[in-house]
Amino acid sequence: MVEVFETYDPMIANLVKAKLNDEEIPFRVTGDYNITMSMETFNTPIGRIALKRPIKFFVPESMTELAMVAINTDKSSFMDDDLEY
Repeated sequence: MVEVFETYDPMIANLVKAKLNDEEIPFRVTGDYNITMSMETFNTPIGRIALKRPIKFFVPESMTELAMVAINTDKSSFMDDDLEY
């Protein structure tokens, strides 16, 4: 397994999980847990940085390039529509 991505932000981690799942790329995650249930502050990116608790993603070596493309490709169409206000 090769590390392909690291973040301190749980929201970004969820997006990366979704992208890897969409491409059916097997992966393993470390550090993806709530640091504390009673203090939401410590589960923020700044709290994770302070406690040195990054969320890391690992994929099989043969899928490294595919995983990097999947992670760095934005397939969202949310902003495609011309919204008139």
